[in-house]
This record gives sequence, structure tokens and C-alpha cells, in this order.
Amino acid sequence: MRLLALAAAFALVAWGCGQRGPLYLRDNPPPGVKPEKRDTYKPVPYPPSAPEENP
Repeated sequence: MRLLALAAAFALVAWGCGQRGPLYLRDNPPPGVKPEKRDTYKPVPYPPSAPEENP
């Protein structure tokens, strides 16, 4: 009985997760959808090194 209740709860959670239709992947959009242009990757520069202090 517990297994049946657990299976029913799992089925409800899986059914209500909100996914409708095929999964949209940015690398492979469905026909008719134009993906937005994204800026190219720009690496973050290293911070300037602080001068060493010798008292």
C-alpha cells in the first residue's frame, strides 16, 4: 500500500513539473525560433597588483 501511495505521489510530482512540449535547447532551437545574439566571451582581467611595502 505504501508503495502504491509513493508511486502515485511520484507520478503527480513528475506530471506537475511544468514541462510542456519538447525541451528547448539554445544550441538546437526549433524551426522558426531565432535565438538572441549573445556577447562573445570576454575574460576578466587580473586585478592590478598592489605595490609591495617594505618599512
